[in-house]
Amino acid sequence: MSAIGFAGIHSCANMGSGPQGGPRDMMPPKYIFSTPERSAVNAKPQKAEIIFDEYVVLKDAQDVIVSPPMEMAPEIKSVGKKVSITFKDSLEKDATYIIDFGDKIVDFRESNPIRNYYFEFATGNHIDSFCISGNVVDAYTLVPQENITIGVYSDWTDSTLATKKLERITKTNKSGRFILRGLKEKPYHLCAIKDDNTNFKYDAPGESLAWIDTVITPRKKMVEKCDTAWKSVDRDSLLGLEPSNVRTDTLIVDSIVCKESPYYLPDSMEMRLFAKEVPFQAFKKAERIEARKITLYFTNDKKQRQKPSIKPTNFSPAANDWFIVEPSVTTDTIHYWIKDTNIVKLDTLEFAMTYIATDSIGTFVEQTDTVTSIYKKVKVSKKDERAAKNKKAKLNISISKSVEIDGTPEIIFETPTYDFSPEAVAVHEKKDTTKKALPFTIVAADSCGRRYKLDGNWEEGLSYEVIVDSGKVRDIYGLESDSTKLAFRKKEKKDYSNITLKLSNMPAGDVFVELVNKEKTIRRGYPKDNKVEFFNVAPGTYAARLIVDTDKDGDWTTGDYNGLKQPEEVYFFEKALSVSANWDYEEDWVIGKLPLHSQRPQSSYPTQQKKR
Repeated sequence: MSAIGFAGIHSCANMGSGPQGGPRDMMPPKYIFSTPERSAVNAKPQKAEIIFDEYVVLKDAQDVIVSPPMEMAPEIKSVGKKVSITFKDSLEKDATYIIDFGDKIVDFRESNPIRNYYFEFATGNHIDSFCISGNVVDAYTLVPQENITIGVYSDWTDSTLATKKLERITKTNKSGRFILRGLKEKPYHLCAIKDDNTNFKYDAPGESLAWIDTVITPRKKMVEKCDTAWKSVDRDSLLGLEPSNVRTDTLIVDSIVCKESPYYLPDSMEMRLFAKEVPFQAFKKAERIEARKITLYFTNDKKQRQKPSIKPTNFSPAANDWFIVEPSVTTDTIHYWIKDTNIVKLDTLEFAMTYIATDSIGTFVEQTDTVTSIYKKVKVSKKDERAAKNKKAKLNISISKSVEIDGTPEIIFETPTYDFSPEAVAVHEKKDTTKKALPFTIVAADSCGRRYKLDGNWEEGLSYEVIVDSGKVRDIYGLESDSTKLAFRKKEKKDYSNITLKLSNMPAGDVFVELVNKEKTIRRGYPKDNKVEFFNVAPGTYAARLIVDTDKDGDWTTGDYNGLKQPEEVYFFEKALSVSANWDYEEDWVIGKLPLHSQRPQSSYPTQQKKR
């Protein structure tokens, strides 16, 4: 078998198309000879050399793949028309060696690559020519994964992946495609590892993994392939015309030669890469950008919300309630608004903080740290300082100007407030010349007095004016509201679109469908009567993702190698849903019609890949 691996020789070599013609030199370098010879048997070289017909350059030599993997990587370099491989480790007995260059050998002048080039020889008396090929995707996003190590084991136990090197290896290309060569016709266990420490094992915390549950035996079948030979003839003579002074050549078929060639299987393995979910929670930093507020930042596990307690160590509050807490939704950022003005004046605040963290094995434990928070005053000119003193301080107020059709307008204060009641506010329709006040109620939208919802009978498509009276609202620092006019508009149905997905070939079990904008999940729906509907969707471009919720926890669940548990299945609709306002969209979705690596539209790929 040829080791060059050009398209057309056999199925294992077809990972990409070769260069096309043109006025420039578009031809890649050509193999002339090598030592040992290509596909040589009983070879035990300390050094191999490959000679080409022109000067070549080897790009990214450190990424050349040697299989089976070696403890000491060989030295691989290019000089002139030659590429050399110097082995620094002993070669295995009766093994087929594959040095896979991919597209890294290019000509010197035009950088034309030899596509999918590999060199092979055997230390035994035959070449192992079987191969397995397929694709690797992220199990959650279905985005193809590049530079993932693919390998096999002949034997498999619970500890194999962590204790034994992969027997043969390759890596995925930019499209997530792989071809694992040099295999015997025998059963193998197929694995994929994001091998962060490059030791060809799954043994580092956080490494991503995929494996095929069933044992795979590579095989081949013979298929007939035909090559067409062409010849040049004068067009006039071909048409039965008298020869002209100017000969015009055209090509016609000279002969067709067909022969049987090996086709290697399996050629379409789909591997779903994931990272085991290891709980991690830690304190990151404290910040005090303004004197009256301390902000604590945490890295939080999604299943463990943070509720730290703080105890002053270098100051003594007049009361226990010297602060108001404002947590974020996920409690990874927590603001402490300092109510005591004497404490606000202190540059440095030190306190003992008790919070929940994870230890080295991922167990949640209570931990206490001493935290120092420093406020650095911004230097201002005396002129600006005088102007600030003369300027009347006021309580800043804002409102959500555009309100979703199923949403409620929110009034937002810059600082926590006291005594905000409906008597402080008047709301009327903007076009109402009589300025008739409309009924509404105020509902706190947080626990610290900064956000309030205005519940009322707001009509779609109408604009409203909100007037906050002077002196009717006071924050915890004594600042009062100035007379303030705010405005909002309630969106209407024509501002949105509706999406209906008709589902067929539905997987068994509980499923839900999500509309995804890049990495953010926008909406979730549950199929009924083999369809799922999304109403009042804002204009934009979305991808549709279906998740088989095997454990019925309402979320996607990753896998776990220790329990040989695969991640929950994910499917994507193959079209991007580009929706415009005031349009209804209906699509037929045959679940799993395309292989996993071809399902998700590239335009919907996340901008930042999350580790899974």
